[in-house]
Amino acid sequence: MNIDEINSVIDLAIDKGLHNLVSKDKWLVQEWQTLFHEFFQEILVTDEKGFVIWATSEDDQQHIGRNVFDLEKSRAFYPCISAKVLRSGQREKGLQYTQSGGVFMIDSIPIKNDKGDIVRVVSITKDASEINEVSDKITELKNLMDNYRREVIQIQQEKLEKQPFVYKNKKMDNINELIKSVASVDASVLILGETGVGKQVVANQIHMLSNRSDQLFITVNCGAIPESLLESELFGYEEGAFSGARKGGKLGIFELAHKGTVFLDEIGEIPLHLQVKLLHVLQDKMIMKVGGTREKKVDVRIISATNRDLKKMIKDNNFREDLYYRINTIPIHIPPLRERKEDIYVFIHHFLRTFNKQYLKNAEIGQKQLEQLLKYSWPGNVRELENVIERFVVTGQLDALDQEFLSVYEYDRLEDKLPNLMEYIAENEKRLLIKAMKQCKTTREMAKCLGVNQSTIVRKMQKYNL
Repeated sequence: MNIDEINSVIDLAIDKGLHNLVSKDKWLVQEWQTLFHEFFQEILVTDEKGFVIWATSEDDQQHIGRNVFDLEKSRAFYPCISAKVLRSGQREKGLQYTQSGGVFMIDSIPIKNDKGDIVRVVSITKDASEINEVSDKITELKNLMDNYRREVIQIQQEKLEKQPFVYKNKKMDNINELIKSVASVDASVLILGETGVGKQVVANQIHMLSNRSDQLFITVNCGAIPESLLESELFGYEEGAFSGARKGGKLGIFELAHKGTVFLDEIGEIPLHLQVKLLHVLQDKMIMKVGGTREKKVDVRIISATNRDLKKMIKDNNFREDLYYRINTIPIHIPPLRERKEDIYVFIHHFLRTFNKQYLKNAEIGQKQLEQLLKYSWPGNVRELENVIERFVVTGQLDALDQEFLSVYEYDRLEDKLPNLMEYIAENEKRLLIKAMKQCKTTREMAKCLGVNQSTIVRKMQKYNL
């Protein structure tokens, strides 16, 4: 007898009234039990109100006397196909999950009286070995993806570890001593300073000198992640939390960084509703995933940074005062590069060595060029200086600083020699982004000024290593 013939027998039994058939002939009962045992896994029967009255599985027998609607709410198994039948009044099929992670194909059949009212629901568990195999594969792939994500973060961390803490200025010497003091404790640190002064380098130094140095250090640019994705990135999400959520859910950054350090750059960009959840992490070391119902303990150190005036944001009701005091236990203010001229000289030679090695060059800066660099105000700070030196090593030229990007008319004076179009577009696009970075505080503000989406700004900045 093949499976289609068995299903035909089941349908016939339902039409005749299964409960009447089995009550008349004990041999028939044994035949049915043998049949179901051979071709199916288990049977579960409920009454018209959803109370379990019979089950062949030892696991399901513990539910006898309980209501399937309550079992579904407690997620003993979900979605409950038996409950679905009682709601629809029709035969239902579907996958059913258990708390232990099992996946089963359930065929639930209503048995009705002469009036058409449901008197029983018979739920048959069909062979789900293939489904469970696929489920195991999905879980395996999810774990593999999480491992790959950890490896990517580890590679990024190793890259950060190679960045030396370069300085000569006395103020930076004091900051270095403060870093050594705070590294050994888990107190919250707020790093303040203009864009490009090296806030991430300071955060990395704190992590590398702490007792968490053998764990992950994850940097989150809160201004670069769209607001709609920021919560799921930080806290993760459960399976089915929203449309498009991946099978098995996703680990959030706080969970990934367990025992390590999370650096929240541009913390002033975090929306108010997430500030509440972040405060909960700082105070209670607890997180809840998007779509989750249970909190989870995490052991993570949080270091924050911003170039914005958080006190003004508090007055404008854009930043929570309680969160400000929680993250500002130990403030570290990094002075701009124009206030530490001696560091400019140190950085110039450091970046020359770095990029000469990277591009296999032997570029040198002359005395007049050095004087020009030392006199410049560097509104983009160390990041701008790094870009200028990299460009010098590659092209051999120091472009005029702090000026508008080159116009088409300037190229008209180059003996009628036309530049490469793509190089010209790329160079001017990069210059425009640098100019926007000087005038705007966030990528959202840059996007608004330049009339494009924030994602476009983030993508372009990554392209040009800004």
